[in-house]
Amino acid sequence: MPEFAYNGKSVYYEEHGEGEPLLILNGIFMSCASWMAFIPSFSEKNRLILLDFPDQGRSAKLDFEYTQDMQAEIVLALLDKLGLESVNLMGISYGGEVAVKFAAKNPARAKKLILSNTSASTSSWLRDIGHSWEYAYKSCDGHQFFKTCIPIVYSPQFYEKNYAWLSAREDLFVKLFTPDVYDAFGRLTRSAETYDERENLGKITAKTLVISSEYDFVTPLYQQKELAEAIPGAGHVIIQDAGHAVMYEKPNEFASLVLGFVNSDLNIPVM
Repeated sequence: MPEFAYNGKSVYYEEHGEGEPLLILNGIFMSCASWMAFIPSFSEKNRLILLDFPDQGRSAKLDFEYTQDMQAEIVLALLDKLGLESVNLMGISYGGEVAVKFAAKNPARAKKLILSNTSASTSSWLRDIGHSWEYAYKSCDGHQFFKTCIPIVYSPQFYEKNYAWLSAREDLFVKLFTPDVYDAFGRLTRSAETYDERENLGKITAKTLVISSEYDFVTPLYQQKELAEAIPGAGHVIIQDAGHAVMYEKPNEFASLVLGFVNSDLNIPVM
């Protein structure tokens, strides 16, 4: 199992394929396993690198509080372990926040930056959503946790159309979410409460693409527009009829944007 130690704690990662490296950073509910359906296309022409942050997936569960600064340090430690001077970095939601931190602090280590459903800071809106999640996980009731946390992650249209699939995921939550997993999720949620990189966005030198979705109720569209406008030269694409979990709602559009941006370098002169 590929892993490395960070301050004595095990951090899990995966590598698939060869070519231009693409490192993906997970959203808060996610793990390396969340990308299983994307691995064939994402690794066809690229060296795909997946990472579980501590308290996610197969990485160690911690016994102390931390901030996202630690997660950015772990990204740097992984690049050093793999001998990568720089990498194309894609982060979604929580992972996007870590990617912003990393790219602002280590501009030479980020070739291209893709930020999906990401904001520049934790607003009062997002902080209180996190608090509602915290109240839910403290119940250790998988049904309560799911009903509190998950509906807001999807667009209403997708939720209605795919209710049977979502109900099956609710049953899976009940089976998989143990007290240790709830505790880990709580630490992850709290680690994002102080996130605020608005003053550092101008330090990002990586060619950047911000991917948004029309019905994102977790990181609202206006915040993602502000993020794109503050990063020098950033592009911005809005995927219609999708919510915060855009990778599941619009997987083909999402994959096309990620792979097209990473693997294209067009320099068309202005006529």
